[in-house]
Amino acid sequence: MRKTIILIVDDEQGVRDTIEIILRDDYETVSVGNGLEALEVVKSMPVDLVLMDINLPHMDGFETLRMIREVDGDMGVIVISATDSAQKAVHALRLGAYDYIAKPFETDDLLSTIKRYTDRLRLKREVQFLKEELQSQFGDVDIISKTPGMKRVFELVRKVSLTSSSVLITGESGTGKELIARAIQRLGDRKDKPFVAVNCASVPSELMESELFGYERGAFTGAHTTRIGKFEYADGGTVFFDEVATLPMHLQAKLLRVLQEKSFERVGGNKLINVDIRVVAATNVNLEEAVKKGRFREDLYYRLRVVPVELPPLRERKDDIPVLAEYFLERHCKKCKKNVRGITHPALAALTEYPWPGNVRELENLIERLVVLAKGGGEITYEDIPVEIVCSDGENLRSAYEIEDFRRACRVFERHFIIGILNKTNWNRAAAAGIMKIHRNTLLNKMKELGLDVLDGQHSAHDGGEDREHVPVKIGKR
Repeated sequence: MRKTIILIVDDEQGVRDTIEIILRDDYETVSVGNGLEALEVVKSMPVDLVLMDINLPHMDGFETLRMIREVDGDMGVIVISATDSAQKAVHALRLGAYDYIAKPFETDDLLSTIKRYTDRLRLKREVQFLKEELQSQFGDVDIISKTPGMKRVFELVRKVSLTSSSVLITGESGTGKELIARAIQRLGDRKDKPFVAVNCASVPSELMESELFGYERGAFTGAHTTRIGKFEYADGGTVFFDEVATLPMHLQAKLLRVLQEKSFERVGGNKLINVDIRVVAATNVNLEEAVKKGRFREDLYYRLRVVPVELPPLRERKDDIPVLAEYFLERHCKKCKKNVRGITHPALAALTEYPWPGNVRELENLIERLVVLAKGGGEITYEDIPVEIVCSDGENLRSAYEIEDFRRACRVFERHFIIGILNKTNWNRAAAAGIMKIHRNTLLNKMKELGLDVLDGQHSAHDGGEDREHVPVKIGKR
């Protein structure tokens, strides 16, 4: 993998040389002295990030920023200025800059800002790669994953889509069962036919029969016209039964007949109607247990479960959480017309540690909420994450005083204490160990013990995953 290419734009040769020395170990750099040269470089090579002074000859930094964004709307630009002006910072962010740094700046501040951007750039590229890879296989479906468990699901979906066999999708609420059902439809011969979703839990039992089978005129009071049902409407396509475990017993028998005979009568009618439909069902209930307790027909269970597809919960897909968070962040920024620069590593760590009982749906809802509440041009930080998410074990710091088990209370306190210090140092473990007056290895072992190392490679302040000693250096004095 190539190094990140950073373009340095500053009219002072000494500043350009100093920044290049700081960045040369981890990044590939190109430097120019004015905005016109910067535009030529952006047009001629794959630049990943621009570090740009505002005070430039011929064309100022704001105009250069605007023109760079016209060339590449996704280009990351960090604006640097000798004037610490809130007005200039806001203007730069409105023009699309990723961040604004005032001169003179310290080495660590520059490196930390660059690292935040390059980490998000890496995550955005991974999301884009996964989207393109999955969409090439499944078409325009809202699915993204990199974990082996979900890849096995995708392969099974590909195989079953080539048949007309019934499919039973199981998994906890919010795992994406309807998305998988739609993927099965889109990949098969029925992709141009109707996909009809029926939520068995949301339709009253007394109305479900007429919803599914339709009814003849005069079949009951209020039936002034003949109406076709879901099965008839879906002829040639797919009927998706969500929460199928809630289907009343008498309708389970009728559904079984449709599956076996591919025919039915409308309510109040005698004419046999033949249909060619594929049935995909989904449930978050253990149907085997429901069968044993007499709540679900055994014959229907086996008829639906010709091909079983089980979706893993999000807590078993921890590697997917950062890419899903970025995916939903981009989506809801567009939806809400907000410019949120990303999610900080401590915040991502908190999201990754949380068990997500509501699974992917809960994660998306949280990201949407955070985008709505975020300030324009800012980042979602650890402090923005709700306390119930941060305390993934269900216990907040205050609850440590209410826990009778001494060791458990100590663990809760240690966890929050260490997270607090790490946040102060932007997860620089050497600096955090220094503040806590312990050896760095002691901190690393304690982080592993408390489950705080889940994003350890991304928490490092620099590429390569190792903390470094930094001497604060003021750069760009004028």
